[in-house]
Amino acid sequence: MTAKYNDARIIDLAKQEVHRVESAAELAAALNMPVSSLNDVLRRNGYANWRALLVDVSGDALFGVEALKRQVDYLKKVVKRHEGALASRRWLEDEVAGQIAIQDPVEVAPPEYGGPDKQAQVAVLEVSDIHYGLDVGGGILGPLFTGYNMTVAEARVLHTFQSFARLAHQQGFPVNKAVVYCLGDLIENSHMRPSQARYTAAHVVKQTVGMANILAPCIQMLCSEFEEVEIHAIPGNHGRTTQKAGENAPDETFEHLTHYLAKTQLSAQSNLRYNVYDTWYFLDTIYGFKFLGLHGDDCRGWAGVPFYGIQRMIKDYVMLGAMSTKQELRRMRMSDSLTVEQVLEMLNMPDYACLGHFHNPMLWAMMGVEVLANGAMCGSSVYSAKRLHTATPPAQRLFFVHPDHGVGIRLPLNLEEIR
Repeated sequence: MTAKYNDARIIDLAKQEVHRVESAAELAAALNMPVSSLNDVLRRNGYANWRALLVDVSGDALFGVEALKRQVDYLKKVVKRHEGALASRRWLEDEVAGQIAIQDPVEVAPPEYGGPDKQAQVAVLEVSDIHYGLDVGGGILGPLFTGYNMTVAEARVLHTFQSFARLAHQQGFPVNKAVVYCLGDLIENSHMRPSQARYTAAHVVKQTVGMANILAPCIQMLCSEFEEVEIHAIPGNHGRTTQKAGENAPDETFEHLTHYLAKTQLSAQSNLRYNVYDTWYFLDTIYGFKFLGLHGDDCRGWAGVPFYGIQRMIKDYVMLGAMSTKQELRRMRMSDSLTVEQVLEMLNMPDYACLGHFHNPMLWAMMGVEVLANGAMCGSSVYSAKRLHTATPPAQRLFFVHPDHGVGIRLPLNLEEIR
């Protein structure tokens, strides 16, 4: 009895509201009840849906006169709105056309180009992570990686130096001086860890001598192409003479022997300055811009490139440079007059940092220092593939230093096709 009374009450209320709505959802909302409950009430009382109730109330077999009126009013509003938008567009088009018509033609003078910059620049090549002696077949690394051996390494070193010389001469400005930053890990070594012998094709002594015999002719070629050539060489972590890192001094590495052998072969080159550093870093100056050279193995990270670790390392070197500059200024007499150029020359804080080790050519800036990270000639290795699940194409980097603006053009050398 109660259900029937409720149904009757709901049907009466629905008949009062059905002319004001356009859907079952709106009718249910007006009655403050769920749509499913409304449909159940309608079906129990012989109505297939809310439109059947509307037809019954209005007596119109289609939608009801009131509903049709509402639809007509709605369509009139839509048409009026679109007519207004169309009129506004036509007005805007007429205004734009009128403004264009009254404009007088103006001859626009092109800006003066002045031709290419004729100031001489210095070409710099980063060489690192050759890992000469590494012998990894594509089968070990799987279908996602290509192999690497001593023959491929030699071909890529030669191609790198040849491309460096060719690209330097193809620029629209003179390049009279070439600089090579050797940033470490030129050889693979064979006794750093027990498993290393499985992936090397020669003993570390043969790697050391063989790398020198490859490097020396390449540098000699640069000496024939440029008026001045400078080499700045530091060791990496793969050249150490001990298994455990940190047990040998920075200058007690097989890579030092590589550079000393190459330097001896090139002793007759009068336009060559071959700097082999006993430290793990160097600070070079080109046109007043300071370049910090590091291998990068002292910056600890996990599963990839340690960006925050590198940032802390760069900050530390900036502070060390500031401290040494401060001490040098204190040693000078207060009566000494210094020009701005002399003070800048005394600053030991780097403008650029050149890194190897991470096998990933990257560019980014931090602490006012631009980081120019180099790639690796070997590309992938068992360590990077298995432990880090990553691989980058084999690459090296070159760039040009402008006397006024510092590093301008930066070019990567992709070596993937050189085998």
